[in-house]
Amino acid sequence: MKRIQKHLLISVVLLALVSSSFASHPAPPIVHADDPIEQRVDDLIQNMTLEQKVGQMFMVSIYGTRMSDPNERFLRQYEPGAIALFGSNLDYQSTTETTDYINVLQQIAMESSGIPMLVAVDQEGGRVWRLVNGFTHFPEPLYLGAAADPDIAFAVGQSVGREIKGVGVNMNLAPVVDLTTRFDNLTPTSVLFQRTMGEDPVVVGELSGAMVRGMADSGVIGVVKHFPGHSPTRTDSHTDLAVVDIDRQAFEDRNLQTFRLAIEYGAEVVMVGHLYYPAIEPVENLPASLSPTMMGILRHDLGFEGVIMTDALSMGAILNHHNAEEAALMAINAGADILAMGPNMAFAKQKSSMEAVVEAVKNGELSEQRIDESVRRILLLKARHNLLDWEPLDSANPATRIQQDLTSPIMERAFESAVTVLSDTNSLLPLRPTDNVALIFPAIYSDIGKTCTQYLPDAQVLGYTYFVADWEYTATRKLGQTADKIIIFVETLYVNTEQAALIERLPPEKTLVVSLATPYDWEFIKPEFRPSGYVAAYANIAEAQQAACRVLTGVVSTRGMLPLTMADFNIGSGLVYDAQPISTASNPTPQNTLTP
Repeated sequence: MKRIQKHLLISVVLLALVSSSFASHPAPPIVHADDPIEQRVDDLIQNMTLEQKVGQMFMVSIYGTRMSDPNERFLRQYEPGAIALFGSNLDYQSTTETTDYINVLQQIAMESSGIPMLVAVDQEGGRVWRLVNGFTHFPEPLYLGAAADPDIAFAVGQSVGREIKGVGVNMNLAPVVDLTTRFDNLTPTSVLFQRTMGEDPVVVGELSGAMVRGMADSGVIGVVKHFPGHSPTRTDSHTDLAVVDIDRQAFEDRNLQTFRLAIEYGAEVVMVGHLYYPAIEPVENLPASLSPTMMGILRHDLGFEGVIMTDALSMGAILNHHNAEEAALMAINAGADILAMGPNMAFAKQKSSMEAVVEAVKNGELSEQRIDESVRRILLLKARHNLLDWEPLDSANPATRIQQDLTSPIMERAFESAVTVLSDTNSLLPLRPTDNVALIFPAIYSDIGKTCTQYLPDAQVLGYTYFVADWEYTATRKLGQTADKIIIFVETLYVNTEQAALIERLPPEKTLVVSLATPYDWEFIKPEFRPSGYVAAYANIAEAQQAACRVLTGVVSTRGMLPLTMADFNIGSGLVYDAQPISTASNPTPQNTLTP
């Protein structure tokens, strides 16, 4: 599967890519009418009470890190089909404790309804990361957009899925399919802060589908979110209704295109956000999560046959305008299959919401057939992923299932493909062992020094304190005077202004800056000090540091493409060159760049 190139070209080759992508990583099988899975589901539904059916449509939340009596009574009485675990449930538990906890949850479900639950977490990576101890902390997903390789997204999905499946989690409320905006990427208070893969709807759609297929390969159901796209809006739907004020053409070309491709490439569950689109939604201030129009677009225009889930109904966008019981009924009437309660919904409200749905069926406000449609989708999803035949996991050594050691090579490959050389106007790269190089980096990131000096054994090295000390400005200036090439690693310059000031001590014509986090660092270097070389590494984890060193020294081919737009560079910008033996290494060839 060839990696995706610039977004203006990708649509031309999309149809050709579809067959090869599915050939290497097939989507989950379609269930046909004569399939024994379908017959098993039909038999289950026929033997369920109305209350049990309604329970299957609720993703509940409970309290604490242990099974309390109130939790157990609630689960046994209302028999929910799904549960989401949050930080308050996991709270840095060991993998053994988490496995035991999930075993207890599923045992209660088996003893009450006889149907295992969907056990979900938000394991996106970056700042949204629920399972902590004993698990890989995957970075923000922008590196996936830079690599733009479905095979890598699949492998990362496999790794995420393998790790969380190791303790009994069978659903991941990820990936985020919303498109990147500059505001979101540079605003820590934004709901989407550094949670997105990029701006290109085609790239993000295909990568999301690939990641979902990878998780499915490890036994975990992925959930693409937040339909029909949380960006561009500056309102956090956790606090109030988010208005996405774009016209219909942009809606179709960008937001819908992303989800359309994610679905075509394998998404089986779509989470609908609390997002109001004035140009599309005929009912004023009605969020997509409660909208027949928006869910109709998902179900009919996009042809989605899988499970539709709401975002948490405990969020301000809902409860500031509706009560919980009303919201549950509206969501079902709109077309939702699973209603996510969220971590802030009290037991009393979760119970009354389920009871309101049961009562609505009994009094004829909702048809039982409508309930059956959703329950059937939910049970088919569980059956396709072999979740109906639950067995407890051995909690003695979950690490043997998590296999965290298998993840690092995947991340190394991902970052070698992602690291993006955006500028090298004075042909500083690739660095050679005989070059007179100064290597400057935050001392806390020791993998930079260890890896780069393997290939640059004679480099002059300065590891500076993260919040730069006065003497380090002087040391940096001296290195700039004595070295022929200067490589300086920095991170998040819009916050770390001291690091930007370090760059100002260096001669731009022989300086190359490596950004360890947001590629927008370029915009926070004063124009008169912008270096001749600029590289985006997208993360500060060890694998990203090591990959950057290998790219700088020509050890690996450089293929990364900028997944967003920023000052002086278009989406898809990047220098491309092949790895060469040291004696014959050639300079990179520009591809898809804008001249500053």
